[in-house]
Amino acid sequence: MEISLIHATSALVLCILLFFGMLVMVLLGRLLGKLWKQQEVEQKGGVHSLLSALFGLSAFILAFTFGMSASRYTNVRDIIVEEANDIGTALLRSDLYSDSVRDEFRADFKKYIDARISFYNDVTDTVLFKKAKEDAAQAAGSIWSRAAQQSKQPNMLIPSNNMIPALNTMFDIATTAEMTLYARVPDLIVYMLFTLGLITSFISGFTSSGIRPRDWIIIVVFALLSSMVTYVTLDLSRPMRGIIKANTGIQAINNLKNSFTY
Repeated sequence: MEISLIHATSALVLCILLFFGMLVMVLLGRLLGKLWKQQEVEQKGGVHSLLSALFGLSAFILAFTFGMSASRYTNVRDIIVEEANDIGTALLRSDLYSDSVRDEFRADFKKYIDARISFYNDVTDTVLFKKAKEDAAQAAGSIWSRAAQQSKQPNMLIPSNNMIPALNTMFDIATTAEMTLYARVPDLIVYMLFTLGLITSFISGFTSSGIRPRDWIIIVVFALLSSMVTYVTLDLSRPMRGIIKANTGIQAINNLKNSFTY
């Protein structure tokens, strides 16, 4: 998967840059306003109406991005929980086989579950993430080979008819989970969100009739709150990387691992 600058950079770093960038743009706008002698008494309509429209547009883009991020977070969490359920179903169906075959299945399922837990926990580490995928693929191959071999044995029709569909579902949901992790809020929307914040700050400084020392309290608070909301929005779109993680899904797989004796 192609890793962009926005995706590779920490959401905290991006929002710290946005915070200071907004303050700098206010200063720059104020300096240019003085240079071009834009210090008349504030008028209604005109440029000031445009500033209000920019604030509204920024709020709209932020709300739209937040909705996408929240939806992505929910999808990732639900898919991981669903994967835990599918693994648990396949694991239970290993009890349909003889004790020796069941133990072999369970040993492979243990490796598979450990690999899937590492897959989600190490998503930010390229090397460990790749190794977790390889370990999961190897364990999945062993499970499938054993199920295919057992399906050819006499009197194994009922266990095979139950196990093989469960394995197909388990492998399919793993692919779905991986593709969902790769999906993200488009970089263009994030760039647009940041650009609107900076432009709005610039025009605010440019059209101001003067910035008194106490006015900086409002400016700083506005920039801080805007950056915080943007951070939460970006963090939600990275449910396995940021502070707001899809821990419910991960806990479901961990509970599955701890609920069986291998």
